[in-house]
Amino acid sequence: MPATLSPEEVKALMSAIQDGKVATEGTGGRRGPVANYDLTSQDRIIRGQMPTLDAINEQIAQQLAIGLTGRTRLAIRVAPAAATLLKFADLSPLLAPPASVCVLGLGSGFGFGLAVLEPGVGDQLLAAALGDRRSRQPEAMAESRHDLTAVEQGVLKRLLTVFTDAIAAAWEPVMPFRPEPLRFELDPRMASIAPPSDVGIVSGFELSGGMEGRLQLVIPYAVVEPAKQILSAPRQLSQGADHRAATAMMREIEQVRVDIRGLLGRTRITLSRLLELTPGEVLLLDHDEASPLPISVQGREKMLGSPSISGGAMAMKIEHALGALPRPGAPIRSAPRGER
Repeated sequence: MPATLSPEEVKALMSAIQDGKVATEGTGGRRGPVANYDLTSQDRIIRGQMPTLDAINEQIAQQLAIGLTGRTRLAIRVAPAAATLLKFADLSPLLAPPASVCVLGLGSGFGFGLAVLEPGVGDQLLAAALGDRRSRQPEAMAESRHDLTAVEQGVLKRLLTVFTDAIAAAWEPVMPFRPEPLRFELDPRMASIAPPSDVGIVSGFELSGGMEGRLQLVIPYAVVEPAKQILSAPRQLSQGADHRAATAMMREIEQVRVDIRGLLGRTRITLSRLLELTPGEVLLLDHDEASPLPISVQGREKMLGSPSISGGAMAMKIEHALGALPRPGAPIRSAPRGER
């Protein structure tokens, strides 16, 4: 075929366009609306729910309630809220004072996260940790947040270790986070842990009972993106095996007595020769004294060893264990007749 149209073909095409038989660009109705798409944008479209993430937040809430109740001596209940996805540019109102923001280190290679204590929650935790056992409500606290003293920051960090320990335990089956409280920031700009265009997972935990308020956890989506398929899979965290049963069974198995024998060698003689044996006669075995000897456990060869003496008694020194397959050239085991 020619690379270009002939003059007759060009004339026919122009005539078809003038007659309306060929739709020109911009006049056809078959094309849909044109949408601008920025290939350099870091926006992530996340569809569907994450049942495993919900299960993780439920476990965090349970352990957080137990830990805070033990530390503050107040009956505190914690309920997880639905996780949401927000750009870090939209998190500024959440991080603005009087909220208390603590930067968390998620562990080596995982970057940082945020623990956000809504107005009044930090004051209630401080009051309970310093000996106030009365139930406090957030409206009873001051609206403006003052700078945290070094003592207050230290106390809140100790209380947030309950939160970080719960995060580590709940996320362990999915990602090995090792979170720890690093510092408190009053200025939201100083609490920036990711570019404004990046997306963060915001998980809320409602406190009720001895104190009222919300504690929120912010984790960059880029950190958990490698485990997206696991988080989107059906819940399986509650189906984990109980290691206590396996440990107890292992202890029982270790106490079972087994029969161990070291075979010095074999020989085969006739019954008439056996009846003629007298004390002092020597029988030749099929093993050289320098070759390793098989050691059997409950009748199965498991190890190779050599004869030795320990504490004045005869013993067998284990050289190495046998594999699952039989050794090449190993003699075929016969009946235990004549074994010595």
